[in-house]
Amino acid sequence: MAISRAAIRTINILELIASKTKGITLSEIADELEMPITSVSDIVKALIEENMIEIIDERSKLYGIGVKAYYIGNAFISNTTLVDKAIPIIDELSSIINKTVFLGKEIQEKITYLYKYEPKDTLVATCSIGSRTNLHNTSLGKCFLAYDEKLLNNIIHKDLIKKTPYTITDAAILLDEVNKVRKQGYAVDNREQDERMLCIGAPIFGQNNNIIAAISISGLYNENINIEYEANIVKEKAYIISKKMGYTENNITGLKFNN
Repeated sequence: MAISRAAIRTINILELIASKTKGITLSEIADELEMPITSVSDIVKALIEENMIEIIDERSKLYGIGVKAYYIGNAFISNTTLVDKAIPIIDELSSIINKTVFLGKEIQEKITYLYKYEPKDTLVATCSIGSRTNLHNTSLGKCFLAYDEKLLNNIIHKDLIKKTPYTITDAAILLDEVNKVRKQGYAVDNREQDERMLCIGAPIFGQNNNIIAAISISGLYNENINIEYEANIVKEKAYIISKKMGYTENNITGLKFNN
């Protein structure tokens, strides 16, 4: 796959500007990166338009990092902090249940996998870190739909992709499923993403008591699985992570729905 030269140049410009706490001029950017000043000017104009950079000194035309880049950086730090705090709990959960454990976050109406821990004897290949999947057919995604009303309203008015014969594709049925998640405090993907797998997920909340992530356990489907037993363990571990992230409620079974 060909790498976009313009994209690489844009990244290099952003990195350079970020390293200059007192700002940098257009010509200085061109000199340091050995780029034509016309090319630098075009990229800089686009970055300003998107609030990725800003003019911090109008007279000297010094450029600095903009508010959108700041928010993106903060999101990365937040995700990193979340993963760091969740890792020991996720690893412990995997050793207790002997199943793969995922940590995921909703980004642009998809679940993005931030971390996973797999037992050594895992028989089935699972999603890789950084990969993305749908909300409506995963336990992680259902957690977000249950505790983010705006997100739920967006999803139920879109086509629900059918991944397996068990995938919920009817909006009314999905709403019933979401209400069940709110009451129980956990979500189940019963062969909806992969016909071979059953997954149980629970939400992670942050300092504003809003959902910020979710964890799930994933294993081969077996009709004798004690879902409630395993769900209680997953909820307990999700609650511990939530407390580490600043969550202040005390009830792990009847988690509040935040509008």
